[in-house]
Amino acid sequence: MMKKSNIEWCDFTWDPVTGCRNDCSFCESRKRLSHFKGDIRFHLSDERIHIDEERSLYVITTPLAKNGSSVPAPTGFYPTLHPYRLQQVIQKIKPANIWVCHSGDLFGEWIPTEWILQVFEAAKQAPWHNYMFLTMNPNRYEELLETGVLMPTDNFWYGTRLTERGNVFTADGYHTFLCIEPMRLFAERMEIPNVEWILLGGYGKLKRSWIESVMERKGNIPVFMIGSKLFKDVWRAPLIQEYPPLLYRPAEKTLPHCSECKYCYSVRQGKRGLWRACRHYKIVRQDKDSGGRHIPTLCRSFAAVVSKATGNELEVHEACISAFTLIRKLTAI
Repeated sequence: MMKKSNIEWCDFTWDPVTGCRNDCSFCESRKRLSHFKGDIRFHLSDERIHIDEERSLYVITTPLAKNGSSVPAPTGFYPTLHPYRLQQVIQKIKPANIWVCHSGDLFGEWIPTEWILQVFEAAKQAPWHNYMFLTMNPNRYEELLETGVLMPTDNFWYGTRLTERGNVFTADGYHTFLCIEPMRLFAERMEIPNVEWILLGGYGKLKRSWIESVMERKGNIPVFMIGSKLFKDVWRAPLIQEYPPLLYRPAEKTLPHCSECKYCYSVRQGKRGLWRACRHYKIVRQDKDSGGRHIPTLCRSFAAVVSKATGNELEVHEACISAFTLIRKLTAI
């Protein structure tokens, strides 16, 4: 299952393909996967890893575990396909902005086209998400466009990462964005392409004049400043973190805990902690019990799901009543 990302401009990262052959000094993914690779020679003897020796590519059919512990990166930073991860986006019901293959470059010259098509097909099965692709090889976008396999859907965003002056992919009918990270002197002089979003980030050395130059020439393009310590120190002002309208997601309204509800009745039970019951009038009337109904441990989680699924702003007790009903049905199965 994918986990919530700490990367500011996306909600989740999804890595059906990992690894890259570029040797970038600023690449945190290479450092991370190399740290967790363990003994690759030992892992490669596992029958779950299929090796294409001619192209130096790897396919891991199922997650690896040694001595009861999972191996996060058994092939290190070598290009690897993880087919068992393709269904992860379908398991995420809540719509999200997902950075695809942040631990590699899906559009590197070394990646087979069939791998890219498998990722596209998996993403098509969960169209409620936005998928953000990012590559340092935008020419691969052009090749796929010419062959007619680059998908022009509203939830696919094709990004180009620049670390020096170079080409940026743009095309009619496709959502495109630009990531300038790490920023260098070229950012002050480059022509701003016709993209829908710009990401700015720093590493090592960063000057305010480089940032200001992009901000002055960007026009109406929304800009997202990646909030590293270096960037904050150089910018010395509140970071500008804008999204295109199609990627914007308003902050969620937090659901109060049952203990904060006026209908919650609590009794301490020694070392076990608090026993809670809901005494909302609908619960009491439904159960014909003035003592209320015990609040299960999962109540808040179910209430949150119910309140989001309805599309209305339910009061917490209304969500809890629906959650109680759902729990009762589940426990009766």
